[in-house]
Amino acid sequence: MKKSQLSDNQLEEILGQMPKVKDHRDSRDIYQNIAHRVEKRKKMPTWVIPGAALAAVLFLAFILSPGLMGVNHSADKSIESNSASDAKSSMEMDTAVRDDTANESASQEESTLMMDTADGEVEEKSKEFAAMDKANPYDGLISLYAEEVDTETSEILTYAVPDEQVMAIVPVTVTALKEEGKSWIDSYTETMPKLMEKEWGLTDYYPMDASWSYDEATKTLTMDVKPNHPYRNGSAANVIFVDSMTNNFSGVGIDKMVLTTEGEPGIELSHYGPMEELPINAETKNRRAYLFLTVEGMPNPYLVPTKEQHKTIEDAFAQMWKGDEIGYLSASLPEDFKLAQTERNEDKVLEITLDKNTKLDESFLPNLEAILMTASEFDYSGVKFTNANIDQLGPFNLNEVLPLPLGPNKKNIN
Repeated sequence: MKKSQLSDNQLEEILGQMPKVKDHRDSRDIYQNIAHRVEKRKKMPTWVIPGAALAAVLFLAFILSPGLMGVNHSADKSIESNSASDAKSSMEMDTAVRDDTANESASQEESTLMMDTADGEVEEKSKEFAAMDKANPYDGLISLYAEEVDTETSEILTYAVPDEQVMAIVPVTVTALKEEGKSWIDSYTETMPKLMEKEWGLTDYYPMDASWSYDEATKTLTMDVKPNHPYRNGSAANVIFVDSMTNNFSGVGIDKMVLTTEGEPGIELSHYGPMEELPINAETKNRRAYLFLTVEGMPNPYLVPTKEQHKTIEDAFAQMWKGDEIGYLSASLPEDFKLAQTERNEDKVLEITLDKNTKLDESFLPNLEAILMTASEFDYSGVKFTNANIDQLGPFNLNEVLPLPLGPNKKNIN
């Protein structure tokens, strides 16, 4: 519909031109008519319309409430789910951040710890080695020295063991704790099964297939075997048996070694015939030279004494420069090791003056041990070097009197 374009004045003029309408009814009639209609409306009960309205509202509420509840429940659930998801995501993000931070921190700590541990281990190892060197500076040497063992509580036991080719007798020195009431010979025979000859590159020879008894009064050791003993047949087996027993029990306070077979005097040795006694050397000094036996897999050569006995230490040195007659045992002194003089002082110390052209270094350490071990076979209390080009060789101070070993080729059986 178009909006009227007439102004208010124009409308008033138009309305004024229209015919006048008058109501000819009496005012009382108009009032009465209105009052009648009002009264008629009042006759309807006042509760009808509100009741109907309430009923309609309840009916609609009944119909719509499940849906609304479902919607509300779903909405609530959705809101809760969204809130939980948001919270979970937030927690996961926080956790991830914390984990990344923790992992990074842990990684840094681990790296630092590993570096610290590595440094600590190196330092600890250095301390351990230093402590070991300080505790036993003779560790790694061939022979056993007094500084390594308490002779008040330990027995020093040396066993003659054949090498793998059964061509040489190698003296091996071990220690065992002294026990109250146990004799030296008991300790000696009971320690035999503990020897590990195979591991040492030697022949598995001990324990001996025999029984032992010792008479303290006469210093007589008796060895009793069975008729079929393993030492009776073969010249090599006979020689090794005699040499081993002679080396084992010479110079240890035993004057005589008696051999019996199941209590009867003598044992049968095919190479020697019946033998009732072994030739034991009761003297503590055998005056032998020590040569080298090299065994594959061993860090040091074995020190092996010669069968020959020498009148002087100079004679022993002469053989140490040459080795044995068949070339099985090698020289224990190098050719360039030259002596200007050797003499014995009033303290029984062997004084060795080196030639001016003799130069010593760390490689000479096994040779030095051969000299010390040979000196122990003679009546010396120590060795003193003069004119040495170095002051220290291994644990030995060459400016001082060097100690003599207690036994050659030490091994650990504990």
